[in-house]
Amino acid sequence: MAKLTHNEIEALMKFRFSAKKSENHLTLTGLELINSARLQILIDNYLQAKLNTDKQSVIGSMIVKSYAFLAALVLHSMSVFDKGLDSSLENISIQTEDSGPFWLPSFYFYNLNVTTPDAGYRDKWRSDVVKLLFTENFSRVITSISKQLKVSKAILWENTATYIFWMYETLLEDASLSDEMKAKIEDDFQFIIHEAVPELFATKSRNPITQFYLPKQDNIRMRKTCCLFYLTSSSRDRCSTCPIECKK
Repeated sequence: MAKLTHNEIEALMKFRFSAKKSENHLTLTGLELINSARLQILIDNYLQAKLNTDKQSVIGSMIVKSYAFLAALVLHSMSVFDKGLDSSLENISIQTEDSGPFWLPSFYFYNLNVTTPDAGYRDKWRSDVVKLLFTENFSRVITSISKQLKVSKAILWENTATYIFWMYETLLEDASLSDEMKAKIEDDFQFIIHEAVPELFATKSRNPITQFYLPKQDNIRMRKTCCLFYLTSSSRDRCSTCPIECKK
């Protein structure tokens, strides 16, 4: 079985990949993230104070906003390294280090074996990697948190989409990458935002990422939903991409 190289692991650390398993009491397994009782303990004992709010919907949005780094991590590995991580909830833990002003967990993979595409079958392999990421992870997390913390699925999907767009657009602006590499990355990006069928996301009616890919204005892509971040700020500052105008 193929594995990530040392250099690939280092590259994924900017997406909060962790090569070391934490024994911190705040750490959750992937399955505990969708366990309402276990998640509520983390919320009551830590996240309310960390996020400066007791509003359950706000906390739910912020959880997924930080968790979305995992999607960028897995898709970066797929597009740049041609390596598919096992991103199922059963294979990851979400590790909290109590430092910094925000909750920014890291991600540990119990099994680091990866899949690679067979010659001539990369499209099929890519669909498998995307399906695993969303049907066995993000769709389950978003459904669970939306139900438990009473926050719109649209907000949670856009929180996820935002980091996917950021990751791919950053790669496509990287002058050190070859034209051939950028063509592959662009093809993967277009597949995820336009071509991937709803079943790959465990949704019935539409690809949940497509609707949020809006044209940029002045290099800013406005969101369609408000992520509720302003409710964690004492000054009620809104993100630069917020669709709701700030009241001065």
